[in-house]
Amino acid sequence: MARLLHVINGLTGGGAERQLTLLASAQSARGHEVHLAVMRPDIPATFENSAVTVHVLRATSNHDPLYLLRLRMLIARVRANIVQTWLTQADVMGGLAALSTRTPWVLSERSSTAGYPPHWKNNLRARLARRAAAIVANSQGGVDYWKAQGVAPNRIHKIHNVVETLAIRDAAVAPLPPAFEGRPLVLFAGRLAEEKNPLVMIDALAEAFASTNAVALLCGSGPLESAMAARIEALGVRDRIVLAGQRSDVFGLLRRATLCLAISRYEGSPNSVLEAMAAGCPLVVSDIPAYTELLDAESAMVVKRDNIRDTARAIREVLDYPEAAAIRAERARLRIASFTAENVAGALDVLYERL
Repeated sequence: MARLLHVINGLTGGGAERQLTLLASAQSARGHEVHLAVMRPDIPATFENSAVTVHVLRATSNHDPLYLLRLRMLIARVRANIVQTWLTQADVMGGLAALSTRTPWVLSERSSTAGYPPHWKNNLRARLARRAAAIVANSQGGVDYWKAQGVAPNRIHKIHNVVETLAIRDAAVAPLPPAFEGRPLVLFAGRLAEEKNPLVMIDALAEAFASTNAVALLCGSGPLESAMAARIEALGVRDRIVLAGQRSDVFGLLRRATLCLAISRYEGSPNSVLEAMAAGCPLVVSDIPAYTELLDAESAMVVKRDNIRDTARAIREVLDYPEAAAIRAERARLRIASFTAENVAGALDVLYERL
């Protein structure tokens, strides 16, 4: 069995962090010796009684050279024979540590080309990654990005995200604001940022709600939260569209939602969409590659990106024809039945053996 060292800045806060938490537990259960190197001491309770070892390597900043030295020392101390890195900062520092110790380095790609605008850190990451032993992308968009960067196709591997199907199935139905009870619910869960297209989402919801009594919960936080609140106020729909902040019960909300809305401008592999698919919740998604790789007109309502009218029409269709929406949702659910932690860990084992 392998001695694995995963490198990431922290273990809470986003999709990549949650994916690593699930994967590390599955890898440990398969008999690997699993170590995680983090900067932040925010360690999930998942690991309190786990065989996974978390090492907090403190740093004064993301560019602290002592952090690189500590990573090199950790690789030697745990005798890691694979280093896998997650997200840009860890890709750079962890990649440098792996390359300088001649330890096989696996880079985890979580986004696509649109997620890497021109910037010195993205350029440095791309240059270093050409020397990685392997790149694991969770979407075709990630695969295409690295092909465009000149990485040989035989070093790029697509392995989908883990979907917590059992946890979603067993989640308790979440509570709603009293005024929302008994009304069709549209749910969004994600970062309130430009790539998620939240202002177009609000405009489309307001248009769709003109002819229905549906309501919407928008869960998450991010830089556009204030702009979204202002748009909701300006459209006069604050009693119908609520910014719910970070919610720990999204799985329970998915179980009672009438539809899940995801009209991003770009994505890697979208956890919220995968979770909605697993929950059997009807979806309205934009026609970006990250979504159409998973869904089509037989399994979701697919709308033109940035098109308010098309999105509003699709929302109304799901609300007006729930039986057809349920059939599409069941087709979507079956498509990801194999996206389990055990299967993802097994696919990585095949790659580790090659390395």
